[in-house]
Amino acid sequence: MALYYYVNKQSGYNNNHVVHAAGCPHLPDIDNRLFLGSFYQANAAILQAKKYYAGALGCETCCPLNSAGAQASQLSMALKHSDVSR
Repeated sequence: MALYYYVNKQSGYNNNHVVHAAGCPHLPDIDNRLFLGSFYQANAAILQAKKYYAGALGCETCCPLNSAGAQASQLSMALKHSDVSR
């Protein structure tokens, strides 16, 4: 089933913009997110977000990557949601 995906307009650590699926507890409020579309895989949503923000990456909670190598790379730069003030 396809999910709706959004990217945070505000950058975090290392100028990264985090991609979230609808319903994620870390999804930014409506004024701070950009709708990317409906996708069957998080990887496709992340690629779409990279068209807007080169440093886009997936949320650790709702957009885990399929490949182990890509996931390890993402986690090394991932935004820690607990450090973000809303």
